[in-house]
Amino acid sequence: MKYFVPLTDLWGGSLSYIGFTNFDWGSDLGDDNFYDLNGKHARTSNSIASSHILALNYAHWHYSIVARYFHNGGQWADDAKLNFGDGPFSVRSTGWGGYFVVGYNF
Repeated sequence: MKYFVPLTDLWGGSLSYIGFTNFDWGSDLGDDNFYDLNGKHARTSNSIASSHILALNYAHWHYSIVARYFHNGGQWADDAKLNFGDGPFSVRSTGWGGYFVVGYNF
C-alpha cells in the first residue's frame, strides 16, 4: 500500500508526505525447523514494514526525513536468541528506525 499527499509550497520547493506499508503474511518461514538457542521458532510467517517520509523537492535537489517501523522485520521473531558464529545475540526485529536522504535528480 502506497500513498502520497502534497502538503504545501515551502522555501521555493514542494513539501509532501509519502508513505508505504508492506504486509507479508502466510509465509512458510514460520513453519520451518529453524529454532533459536531457546528452542523457539526463530522465523515468523508474518511481518510489517511501514515507511513515513516527509520530502522537500526542488527541480534537481530533494531532501527527506524518513521514519520506518518494523514488526518482525525480515520475518525474524523478535527476541529470538541466535548465534551465527560470533557469539549469541538477541534479535531486535520490532521497532522504529530513521534516516535522512539528500539526492540530486539529473
